[in-house]
Amino acid sequence: MNIEYRDLIAGLLFIALGAFVALYASGHYTVGDPARMGPGFFPVVLGWALAALGAVVTLLALRRTTLVAAPPHIALRPLLAVPAAIGAFGLIVEPLGLVPATLALTAIVVFAERPLRWRRTLLLAACLAVISWLIFLVGLQMTLPAFKLPG
Repeated sequence: MNIEYRDLIAGLLFIALGAFVALYASGHYTVGDPARMGPGFFPVVLGWALAALGAVVTLLALRRTTLVAAPPHIALRPLLAVPAAIGAFGLIVEPLGLVPATLALTAIVVFAERPLRWRRTLLLAACLAVISWLIFLVGLQMTLPAFKLPG
């Protein structure tokens, strides 16, 4: 019996990430209950839901037979571009603001895809910057600045 490696790896990663988030949130934040939710309630519930989803994906991967005999090829571009984009967002959002951080995130994450399509990337970056500005700064009224000059 051949195992579906992609689903197995994804399921195990879901379990690990979900359990980590749930355990971290329950240990560092007040969870509360459904009637009086604390700041940790939502991350704990989502973490355990992700872990449960991962368990289902893992079990289905172990049950499924496939014609694939070798583990799948790992694409390095997406594996490197996505975490780099998230890291860049985290480093840029405080000193420069939400809009430049969103633009940088989009500019970096497009390197995960081939071929690079610059017009589409610029349109996507602009739309994501406007949407994030509308949601987080206008709608949720977060105190994060849209633009901030360094210094």
